[in-house]
Amino acid sequence: MTDGMNTNEKIYQLIRERILNLEYPPGDIIEEKKIAQEFNISRTPVREALLRLSNQSMINMIPRIGTYVTQIDIKEVKNAYQVKKKLEAYAAELTAEYASEREINRLLEIAAEMDSYLGSSDYLKYIQSDYEFFKIIRETCRNDLLTEMLEDLNHIIVRFLRYIQYVCENPKWHSQSLAGIANAIKNRDAETAYKETEYFDSVYVKKLFNTYFG
Repeated sequence: MTDGMNTNEKIYQLIRERILNLEYPPGDIIEEKKIAQEFNISRTPVREALLRLSNQSMINMIPRIGTYVTQIDIKEVKNAYQVKKKLEAYAAELTAEYASEREINRLLEIAAEMDSYLGSSDYLKYIQSDYEFFKIIRETCRNDLLTEMLEDLNHIIVRFLRYIQYVCENPKWHSQSLAGIANAIKNRDAETAYKETEYFDSVYVKKLFNTYFG
């Protein structure tokens, strides 16, 4: 890591991924000095990355006390799901207009891959594949503000799902639902893409709310 801007971004992404993957679990202490030493860089890019993550509520920076990974906030997770399901449907609507053949094919591949997963033993694969599927949608909608908002919401959600080791209750329905969204996008059917995504998120969120939020 040598050039300034790239180093800052790489360090930010690295720390963020470690938090999302629970390598830095909730409550864990983040030490600037150790990370700087690990990558043989100054503490400045590490501090800037931590400030960005603090603004995203992924860490707490407490003066004279320390820097900690935030705890999972159930209310925040619930709020994130409620907002996400509408925004994600709109992103799918836009993606039906803008997606390339390569992106469409990858969406179809992900839905097909999920059919081969083996329930609870593959719970991380379900979470990762679902995340990748909707990441393609939000990055293809050509609305930078919408993409950024959905990215932040999904970071809250993915950390929660990994923390509870969420197991997909109905894998067949999940993969078929994603295939329905992907096919609507393939057919450039924006209205169906919106409806399929909204329905999927509504059912998915309802199940989670009944199980984990009461």
